[in-house]
Amino acid sequence: MTDLPLAPDFALNSSRGQAVPASLLNALVNRQATGRLTIQNPFDEFVNWQVYLGNGRIHFANSANGSVERLNYLIGSALNRRRVTIPEHLSNDYQYICELWKNDVFSFQQTRSILNQATQEALVQILSLPKSQYAFSPNDGLDHIFLNLDLAKIVSPIKHKIRYWWNLRSDINSPFQRPLVENWTKLNQAVSKTQLYGQHWFKRFHTSLQDLDCLYQIAGKTEMSTLQLALLLRPLIKTGEIKMLPYQDIQVDHRPVVAYVDHLSANQRMVGYALNQGGFRALALEDPFKALAALLNQQPNLILINTDLPEMNGYQLCALCRKSKQFKETPILLMGDKDNLTAKIRSKLSGASGFISQPFLPQELLQTLRLHLPQTTRHSAPYGRLSLAAA
Repeated sequence: MTDLPLAPDFALNSSRGQAVPASLLNALVNRQATGRLTIQNPFDEFVNWQVYLGNGRIHFANSANGSVERLNYLIGSALNRRRVTIPEHLSNDYQYICELWKNDVFSFQQTRSILNQATQEALVQILSLPKSQYAFSPNDGLDHIFLNLDLAKIVSPIKHKIRYWWNLRSDINSPFQRPLVENWTKLNQAVSKTQLYGQHWFKRFHTSLQDLDCLYQIAGKTEMSTLQLALLLRPLIKTGEIKMLPYQDIQVDHRPVVAYVDHLSANQRMVGYALNQGGFRALALEDPFKALAALLNQQPNLILINTDLPEMNGYQLCALCRKSKQFKETPILLMGDKDNLTAKIRSKLSGASGFISQPFLPQELLQTLRLHLPQTTRHSAPYGRLSLAAA
């Protein structure tokens, strides 16, 4: 991307239309305009950006949606140190930051610094967009003015980031997108080859991807910039290991996952019904030879295996699972027709956490599962909602 154009011939004849954001913003600055400029991401109708101007100066820039995710990324660590939690629903991030200043959470200078950082980050996204839909509302301003910035000066130190994001647009259209992993094995191999990050970082990264977090959320949890994260994921996006989902309202199921391996359809129906009624998410697997790969991809909270599987019995599958580092601590329960000494010994030798004798009542199964799950998992909320609707 080239430097920001001066756009002397750009004509702003309407409060709505289409324009290249860099040219549009320069035209408003040259006219010493006052008001709010809203720009829609042309790749995602739910992503909108805003710039507040006063007499051609920049007062603030932000996103019109996803304020919670973006603020957690920008100032989440600073708020955690002050034991302040951002509300789950936030309609006006500027007002919220002003309230933090009024409540002495941040000093005046700290507030200015935060607003400046938030403005620069938003301008990176705005100025790296191609021709976009816009709306300009004259005289629509802010209650408290902390910043009065010259556009050229505030953009100068972030030009390299604008160029990077311009080049990324074909693969990642905004930090509000969420990565969907299609191939966990290749992802793990690619990330491990970089040798840049430790085990704790990888665990947070992996969990965030499983939760379908957006780039802002993943970057905040892994202490990266969204640009660093985008550059890390881009090769995997190009090869198809990761797909980028648009910004939208989705349901995220936070129930504990229980995988059960059983070739009998009657058992699958009964166990699946009991798990769903008990507040668990059921993952049914039939083929023991394919089960291990599926378990590695899904990483369930608990594994339930029938001992009488064809070709490979449940004891053998349990032993294979225990050889994997990912399942060293995962509760694995075997279920079989006989609760005798031989079955218990074989279960212990295979590395199982326990044995459930068949037949059993649904209540008995659920009680046994809860005893073997970690306490934090045991008391997880049945559902969690991630609100991503445009404001």
